This record gives sequence, structure tokens and C-alpha cells, in this order.
Amino acid sequence: MNDRTQAFDRLSDDYRRFRPGYPDSVLDRLRAHVLDGVRDSWPDPWLLLDVGSGTGISTRALRRVLGPGPRVVGVEPGHAMRDAADDGDVEYVDGRAEEVPLPDASAALVLAAQAVHWFDRPAFYAEAARLLVPGGTVAVLSNDRDWTASAFVDAYESLMEEHGDDYRRDYRVFDTVGEMEAQDGLADAVEFTAAWTRELDPDGLVGTALSSSKMAAVVRAIGEERTRAAVTALAAEHFPDGNVRVPHVTRLFLARRVP
Repeated sequence: MNDRTQAFDRLSDDYRRFRPGYPDSVLDRLRAHVLDGVRDSWPDPWLLLDVGSGTGISTRALRRVLGPGPRVVGVEPGHAMRDAADDGDVEYVDGRAEEVPLPDASAALVLAAQAVHWFDRPAFYAEAARLLVPGGTVAVLSNDRDWTASAFVDAYESLMEEHGDDYRRDYRVFDTVGEMEAQDGLADAVEFTAAWTRELDPDGLVGTALSSSKMAAVVRAIGEERTRAAVTALAAEHFPDGNVRVPHVTRLFLARRVP
């Protein structure tokens, strides 16, 4: 489509219903990093930004792990994604990662969860440095299927590589620590990972697949009916008991705003 920001326009319902959340161990690391940077000069209430917030999975997680005090704002250019979020205790604004409509030095946290591969990343890190107060945190968070840990995931990824638009299973692998460190005003970049397994039934697997813009390319290539059948067949082949187990790795990258 011409406007990449609306790529999930027709996928937003499945995205909200079927996409997983993030492990508590990783969210606890994020919370600790934010709290370790606290300074008396921070605005009150703190501003926590979730850039590329989608349907608010990570935005709601920020509210849960950092409590009711901060102002939590999701920044999302996709109209249908914002509409699907529909939360009462967080805010959503229309904006792009490279041009967030909020003031300089206003945010305690700038988070990009599951979306940074869509961004002009150097421009996003420059924008994060602009938005953050001294001591504030920039974070990149992502869930990925672990294709090294499962014959099923290897077959699933091969399906997308065969039929997708130049799809590669490592499309979200970047030198994130190096990119953060390269931005003036950001320092002390670190990475944390957590391995875990998502369990779901075959219908949940199909719903998750159809929530993906990458799988949408497969749908365009072979049709939705054949895509559903192919994913269902993979689940039946690898999990005849109907209990689908998908190994994941969650990666969290953190850096600090320095004066």
C-alpha cells in the first residue's frame, strides 16, 4: 500500500485479539531502568511515551508496571489501530516515530515496542533524544519467534519466505545497541533477552498469523483460504494434540538520555 502507516488498517481487530504481551521479567527490567534514572527535575506527572503503539498492548503494559501516577501516551499513525486501542486510562495521539507531537525534554520514557523496524531508526533515536529529560530512558522491545528452537517455527518461517514479498525471518535483527550509542545524547546502551514459549490452540495460531502484515503478503500471493489451510496444516503436523507451542525470544534494548 502507498501509506505504510496504514498497513494494519484491515488487521487491527486480529492484532488486538491475538498478539501476545511481554514477559514480566522483561517489563520489570524496563521499570527498573526508568526508576534508576529518576531526578527531582522531572516533570510531574512523568510522561511515558509508547511510539508506534498499535492497539495499545505495550501501552497498557506501561500503565500496569509503572502504576497509575504517570501520564501514558501512545503515539500511533494508523487510524484503525488507534480506534482498536480504545482505552480509558491511557491517551493516544496521531503521530509518527520520526516526528512526535510533544515538547522537548518532556518524557521520562520513549518506548518502541514491536514497531521499530517500520521506523527511520536514526531519525527515531534523534527524536527520542529530543523528547527525553536528562536521565530518561529510550527502550526498544520486541517479541520474535525463535526459529532456532523449533522445527515448527522453522517451517512457519519457511512458509512466509516462500510466499512473502522478499520476507526474511531476521528482518527485525539490527545492531540496536550500536544505533543507540551512535545518537548524540544517548549513552550506556544495553540488551536483555528472555526466552519463553507461547501456548495457544490452532485457531489462535491462525488469528495470530492473520494479524501480521508479513503474512498479509502470503495472503495476497496464495489467497486467505490457502493461507489458513497452510497454517492449520503446520499446526496439525507438529502438534497433533492441538496444543500449539511457539518458542519466542523477547529482546529489550535500553539507553539513557545524558546531558
